[in-house]
Amino acid sequence: MRFNPDHVSREVGPDGVEHTYVNGSLAVRMFVIFAAAYIMSYAFRAINAVIAQPLVAELGLSAGQLGFLASAYFLSFALMQLPVGVMLDRYGPRRVEAVLIGFAALGALLFAVADSYSVLWLGRALIGVGVSACLMAAVKAYSLYFRPHLQASLSSWMLVAGSLGALTVTTPVEAALPLLGWRGVFGLAAVLCVLAGLALWFALPALFKPQKAQSVGDMAQGYRAIYAHPHFWRVAPLAMITQGGFMAFHGLWVGPWFTNVVGLSNSQAAQNMFWISAVLMLGYLALGFMTRRISKAGGDEDQIMLIGMGLSLILFAVQIVQGSDSSVWGWLVHAFLISSGIMTYATCNKPFPKKLTGRSSTALNLLIFVGAFSIQWGIGLGIDAFTAMGLSSTDAMRLSLAFLWLMQLGSWLWYARPGRKTSHLIPFSAT
Repeated sequence: MRFNPDHVSREVGPDGVEHTYVNGSLAVRMFVIFAAAYIMSYAFRAINAVIAQPLVAELGLSAGQLGFLASAYFLSFALMQLPVGVMLDRYGPRRVEAVLIGFAALGALLFAVADSYSVLWLGRALIGVGVSACLMAAVKAYSLYFRPHLQASLSSWMLVAGSLGALTVTTPVEAALPLLGWRGVFGLAAVLCVLAGLALWFALPALFKPQKAQSVGDMAQGYRAIYAHPHFWRVAPLAMITQGGFMAFHGLWVGPWFTNVVGLSNSQAAQNMFWISAVLMLGYLALGFMTRRISKAGGDEDQIMLIGMGLSLILFAVQIVQGSDSSVWGWLVHAFLISSGIMTYATCNKPFPKKLTGRSSTALNLLIFVGAFSIQWGIGLGIDAFTAMGLSSTDAMRLSLAFLWLMQLGSWLWYARPGRKTSHLIPFSAT
């Protein structure tokens, strides 16, 4: 693709290394294209909460089957994280994401035409493969081509874009279901994935030169140092169980909570999910402003994450106890507070050199999505098991979520224990 050379500048940084930065309309275009792909990723993650009712009605799925089907996205996404980290560092964000999102298009098409549970599961898994680089590729691109003082803001805006993806699959998709059906919705999603891939490949310049000084095997060795670091394992349980748990609930079970526990219609549930996603987006925006101010003042920005996630646990417990009397307002406050959990990425990266931050982020992402997969499926299995024991479907879901809450509380206490402030100052060296 041709581009105005005035939109690319090369400057020598304080480290004595020449950096390539994008400016003007090219910078805007790069952000918009990567953000558009991430919107698709987040939309695929959240869509099952809206289509759960018609999917169950058409196919007669149990709660366990529904949870396993929805969580196929998280499983394949998780399995891709370590290869994605190496590919991004070796081949660059544009190439990697443009190729992978084609698998998401294929998966969405398979899901749309599937006539069996196994084909549905395969389609959902391929979607997870296809969008597995959407956020990490953007983070990598911004670290390469945008000046350091812009990168925190760009990351916050990417999360806002993701929240927009969640918004598009609430009320808008629910309104489209009578016209298109869930199959038509996934067919349209396949087309949008193809368009996103074409934009990545043809509308962005090939600025990145493949890095072949190290072999793939040597680059993969970086993960060994990351997983051996004690600070990583201080943060990982909190991210895996609390962040992954919220993704599992928000991506599927929040819909059945409103329809089966509270007793709302599918359209009312979709409306509530719309507002939850909107508040989550506001939480990400507020987080960007707060962390910048606190960090600039020399404060401990990790305190925001610790307090926000701690308060979110209180709200989660209240909602579980209230059950059918729970209020959408409680879920809105919960979503706002738990948005602070996105800081686990930045917190995890603190002890690692910049050359490893792509791999340290994907190393954590792997565990988050393993957690999301396990919890999303586990909630369904728990509901089936407690129902078989004679509990009502309402109490079965509440009890399943109570077990999740206990695990989240344990992960929060593990991170908050004494010594947290100095744990990311442990000396680290890696080749």
